[in-house]
Amino acid sequence: MSHPYEITTESVKAAPPAIVSLLHVGGMTPADWVTVLTLLYLALQIGLLVPRYLTRLRNYWENRRGS
Repeated sequence: MSHPYEITTESVKAAPPAIVSLLHVGGMTPADWVTVLTLLYLALQIGLLVPRYLTRLRNYWENRRGS
């Protein structure tokens, strides 16, 4: 086996435990991080969708008044 191949193989084997260890930074468990990231995702989606729906609602009411 070549030397770079061994380094890559060992790095891939060590990645999952290393990720879990890094997630414990600040005293947060992986479940806490998933919760935080889910809430962040929801906030971003709401922030992007609300203006679009408000514009559609305004256009609907303007078209209804104009008819």
